[in-house]
Amino acid sequence: MRIRTLLLMLLFAAPVQAADINLVIDILECESSGKYDAVGDDGISYGIAQFRKETFYELAALAGFVHYHYKNPIHQLRVMNWALDHGYGNRWTCYRKLKEEEQNAKLKKLRP
Repeated sequence: MRIRTLLLMLLFAAPVQAADINLVIDILECESSGKYDAVGDDGISYGIAQFRKETFYELAALAGFVHYHYKNPIHQLRVMNWALDHGYGNRWTCYRKLKEEEQNAKLKKLRP
């Protein structure tokens, strides 16, 4: 799945939350290369947002998305958007990586 498809999926998912779309796209590209059926972590993580099954259902329950399914890419995007908006971004390795890179870039600008 390429960036155009990602954008269409995000636009469809966007009315529920307002996470920074650029951050979401960067995380999705890093985690799954935008593939809705990607499998990672030796088969533990699945989908466009690379959720572990238990993490998906934990966050979906916190968000009130009780009828969501972790293999549905739209549901993954909505749960991810909610999670990012509510301080759960650290659940994604790529989020942590991107934030670290952002922090390093800021520090580099401060150095003479």
